[in-house]
Amino acid sequence: MTSDVNYRRATRQKKARRKRLRTAFVLFIIITIITLIIMCFTVFFPIQRIKVSGSKIYSNSQVIKASKITTDDNLFVVSEDKIKENIRKELPYIDNVELKRVLPDAIVLTVTDAKESMYYYLDGKYVVLSESGYILKKQDEMPQNVFEIVTSGISGNVSELANYKNGAEQELIQTIEASVEKYNINIDKIDVSNILQISLEIEGKFTVVLGNTDYTQEKIAHLSSMIESIGDRSGKINLSMWTPKNSQGSFVEDKS
Repeated sequence: MTSDVNYRRATRQKKARRKRLRTAFVLFIIITIITLIIMCFTVFFPIQRIKVSGSKIYSNSQVIKASKITTDDNLFVVSEDKIKENIRKELPYIDNVELKRVLPDAIVLTVTDAKESMYYYLDGKYVVLSESGYILKKQDEMPQNVFEIVTSGISGNVSELANYKNGAEQELIQTIEASVEKYNINIDKIDVSNILQISLEIEGKFTVVLGNTDYTQEKIAHLSSMIESIGDRSGKINLSMWTPKNSQGSFVEDKS
């Protein structure tokens, strides 16, 4: 009887010992993994090389300086979003930044230059915007080779997204811009300050009245065919009454 009790006690002790050993081993593995992870983010993979490509406006050294990446940074700790924010803030003519980490010690930045697309006039300054809607610069002279936008209100600082008082106006400008580009119409001005009386100036020849926001893309498609038929004449095109059931537009030639 006593031997059975001793046997069972010894068996339980062995099982408890094995359980403690397994627990200790698992804890050791977890601590080792955590230590390695911490070392990866502190000791291992310091940035030694920064490569830049893509910009024809800024030098590679300008982009690196603006990124604020240093050789003290860790390859996996640096924030891609923060780097993009730093570069855009310092270099407004950078439209996009792609970041790639290359083991063991390199960061590769591929940048895309912004293109001037449109401008608005405010407080005595011409404010130039990129295709992505960021403010590129403010200047005294009227910009060339970009079109003007007129809205009920727009503001912002250089390197920031333009802040439209009315978000619907921003969407409308984007729709019109995409539509005129689709039909190769050269636009000089978009006026959406009154969305019941939207108007355009195009190709240095025509004032176009689109009316309200209904059928905007369809109206511009019709406008394209009207421009072809009008030829070299200039004047006022009215599409404010255009609908799919009343697909007519009027043209009044400028006789002056």
